[in-house]
Amino acid sequence: MAALSVAEATDRLALDWSASLRHQTFYKAVFRPAVLRANRLAHLAGDQTDVLPMKFKFHGLRHTYASLCAAAGIDVADVSRNLGHSKVTTTLDIYTHLFRTDDSASAAMAKLAALATPIGPNVVPLRQRI
Repeated sequence: MAALSVAEATDRLALDWSASLRHQTFYKAVFRPAVLRANRLAHLAGDQTDVLPMKFKFHGLRHTYASLCAAAGIDVADVSRNLGHSKVTTTLDIYTHLFRTDDSASAAMAKLAALATPIGPNVVPLRQRI
């Protein structure tokens, strides 16, 4: 799949969701080739490193989804329902750190970002660049 065109890859990814699909079949035929294709496209775009590690697991997408939903401010009940959890507490037990309401983490990140901001033109290098 890594070498397929977008149209060919789309056709290959079209699944009959009413039919059962073996875990190994999905990994070999769909998921692993999709990871390879994403990395190949990133390399063609000039990225030197893989955008997805080769050991990346499909289950990691659930965590990515929950993280992105939390960052976007989507209600935890909606996220829980979409993840298929029977109770919101299950979602909170796993992802509670993502749905914190305090801004301590944001404040800490802002302080770190401030450290990276140049102080001003009065700072001169200690060594001359040649």
